Amino acid sequence: MTIRLGSVAMAVLLAGCGGPKAYVREGFSEHPPKRVAVLPFVITYPYDQDAGVVRPESHTIGRDVLRKTFYYAFTPYGYDDVPLADVDAALASGWGPVDSNGWSSASPQALGQALGADALIYGDISRLMHFSTPLYTETSLQASLRMVDAATGDVLWKQSVKAAERGGALLKKGQVVDFVKDQVRSLNPSVKFLRISDMAAERGLKGMPNPPMELGAAPVRSAMSGRRLAVLPLATKRPQWQKASNKLRTYLAASLQGTPFTILEINRVDAAMRDVGWTEGQPLPEGAPLAAAAERLGADTLLRGTVTTWGRSYWVLASQVKVELLLELIDAETGEVVWSQQHKNTRQAGLLKGPTGYKSLVTAPITGLKTSNLERVGNHLARSMVQELAESPAVLTYVHEPLASTASAP
Repeated sequence: MTIRLGSVAMAVLLAGCGGPKAYVREGFSEHPPKRVAVLPFVITYPYDQDAGVVRPESHTIGRDVLRKTFYYAFTPYGYDDVPLADVDAALASGWGPVDSNGWSSASPQALGQALGADALIYGDISRLMHFSTPLYTETSLQASLRMVDAATGDVLWKQSVKAAERGGALLKKGQVVDFVKDQVRSLNPSVKFLRISDMAAERGLKGMPNPPMELGAAPVRSAMSGRRLAVLPLATKRPQWQKASNKLRTYLAASLQGTPFTILEINRVDAAMRDVGWTEGQPLPEGAPLAAAAERLGADTLLRGTVTTWGRSYWVLASQVKVELLLELIDAETGEVVWSQQHKNTRQAGLLKGPTGYKSLVTAPITGLKTSNLERVGNHLARSMVQELAESPAVLTYVHEPLASTASAP
C-alpha cells in the first residue's frame, strides 16, 4: 500500500539550495540581445608547467562537457544561438586553434563581428576534479559564467555555479547498489562530468532572463540546413503534471541538439502555437492546426508527446520515483508518424537496493524521494529516448530523404 508523506516531510524533500543569486543588468529584459554565441570555456587554474604539473585529460573532458551541456540547456531559451561548431570554426579562422586561446585576447567587439552575435557567453572554470578510489570518489567543478554585450563589452548577466558528486566507502553510502554503480561510473570521467554538468547548467540558468521570441517570418530553407524540428508542448494525463511536462520538454529540446535535426527554439515554437489557439500552460487544443503552425515556423518535423506518469511512491522501507513518456515524431507536411515510442524510467531506494545498516534502511527511502532524483530520472529518460530516436532506422532514412522544398534546388 502506498503511503503519502506528511506535509512537513514533503516540504523538506522539496526544499533545495538556492545558491548565489544571478546578476542581471538593469533593463536587460527590455532590450535583450537577439543572437548569442557560447564561447569555448577556459580553465583558469594555473598549472605549473615548470614543476611538471600538466593538465589532466579529465580536466579537458570536464571543460568541454560543461560547455556543451550548458549550450544544450541554453538553446531552448528565447535567443538565436550560434551553433558551437560555427563558433569554433570562426574562432579558429580568425585567431588560430581554439585550444591555443588566441581568441581570448580579442575584444568583445571583434568576437561579436566574427561570430555575427549580439552577445557572448564566457565560461571561466576555476575548479575541476575527478578522483576515484574504492574508498573515496569525487567529481566536482566550479565556474563563473557571464553574458557580455558584444558592442559595448558590458556584462549583461553573471552567475557562479558549482556542482559535485562524491561517493566511496568512506562516505558510508546507504545503498549497496548505488555504491557499486557509482564505482563503475567513476572510471569514466565523461559520465561523471555529464552528471554534474547537468546540475551546474540548471542552477546557472535559473537566473538567466528568458525573453519572449517573436515568430517573425519562416527562415529561408536550404538543402544544407537539414530538417527543422519543433518540440511541441507536451500533453499530460493529469493537470498537476504540467510543470513537470515543461521541464521534460526542455530536456528533450536539449538532448535533441546532438541529432541530425535543427532544433527550433521553444519560445519561437510557443509563439506559433499561440497563433493557432494554444494557451501557455495548457495542453494543445483538440484539432489544433499543427500544419499551419509548422509552416509559419518553417518546421519540417514535429515532436509531440504525453507525460503518462510522473510521481513518487513510498512504502516505509522502500520508495520509488517514476517517469513515463510517450513520444511521436511526425512529418509536418504529411502528418505521417515517422517514429513512436513509450518508455518509463524508475529509481528505487531502500530495501531493494541493499541498505548498509538499520539507519540507512529508514532514511534511504525518504531521501530517494527528493525532487532532484525525480528530475534526474526524467532527464535520463528524455536523453535515452532521444538517443533511440536518433538511432532508429526509420528516422535515419527520413532525415536523409530530400526535402520537398529543396529537392529542385540547384
